Amino acid sequence: MISSAQVFRPARGHARFLGALLLSAAAALIAAASCSKHDSDFGSNGPVVDKDTVTHDTTKAADTLRFATLNMSIGFPVSQLLFTNMADPPTAYVVLDSLFKRYQRTQPGERIKGMAKAIIALDLDVVGLQEVMSFNKDGTPINDFLPELVADIKALGGPAYIAYGNPLNDTVLAGTKDGKTITIAFHEGNAMLVKPGFQVLDSARFLYFSLLPIPTNKGTKTQRCLGYMKLKSPKGILWQVYNTHLEVFEDFSSSQALQLRAIVDSLKVRSAAGKDSIPQIVMGDFNVAPNTNAHTVMQEGGFTDTYIPKADSGYSCCVAASALWAPDTSFSNRRIDFIFSRHLVSVLEHEVALDSAIRTDAGVRLLASDHRMIWARLVGQ
Repeated sequence: MISSAQVFRPARGHARFLGALLLSAAAALIAAASCSKHDSDFGSNGPVVDKDTVTHDTTKAADTLRFATLNMSIGFPVSQLLFTNMADPPTAYVVLDSLFKRYQRTQPGERIKGMAKAIIALDLDVVGLQEVMSFNKDGTPINDFLPELVADIKALGGPAYIAYGNPLNDTVLAGTKDGKTITIAFHEGNAMLVKPGFQVLDSARFLYFSLLPIPTNKGTKTQRCLGYMKLKSPKGILWQVYNTHLEVFEDFSSSQALQLRAIVDSLKVRSAAGKDSIPQIVMGDFNVAPNTNAHTVMQEGGFTDTYIPKADSGYSCCVAASALWAPDTSFSNRRIDFIFSRHLVSVLEHEVALDSAIRTDAGVRLLASDHRMIWARLVGQ
């Protein structure tokens, strides 16, 4: 928790709605918070550097890995909680009961199976996940996305992925009406999956200090973080991999991206000559369009967006109001989920997955997430 018993993170599918409310209701608060630190507090703000790519040396070992990023979608509108009088027990009961029914309607267990099938089909080596949910009702566990995903992959014939979770935003809410009570407890965060056969040489989690204040009487703030792993592939190639989910507001996401860059720079592995020596991959939901804000911050740090322009637009977001039970709902067609690279040999493929409805064992069509999966096949040395 950050500053109170309630810590919320706005669901990405509702960012437009939540953004309008927040900006109109608390513009002064947000402006003050976003300007409370200078850019120099978050990392370098120097000139743009050349993209850091590597010429393939055929006399040395190289490796080709498949990376993916996926926002799993928590499945309900957190914004409903932020602008409801949750201190009033009857009101809280009605809202939480409605929220739980909506959450159930998205069929999280079936959605996770759909994600598992995509991960197996793409034979992914490393997967970055966001909005990794754990949900309890009245003290009873309902879903825990990360262990369920790992178990489903294995049950469906896939590898036993190593899972590294970064849970955030612990929240407990309760309501009472007409003698009935309801308690909802949840957290969501980020996670990474790593295929068996890789050695994890180092791992860490870094909480961003640029936190979004939510205009409630609880003084709540969101949590965001950067997950890190240093990996050695079965072929002996070292990789540094990062996964993140930046805030929905551009002032905050830009500050977080600057802090991200400072962290990544501090962990660079250099050769005896002082040059970068292993590839760095940063992936996640950046909540901004290409060539703006946090995306530009990454490019200014020498990172390359691995997207390959072609007929496939690379659009990853989003389904309005996370209506995952309506599989024919149109995506808003924005590209906000990215895989960045630095000190990389080449990008062989960059594709979109989970871009159409999945079908449950009962024959029901639904969307696995309100985001599409982005994956890329990358060569490192």
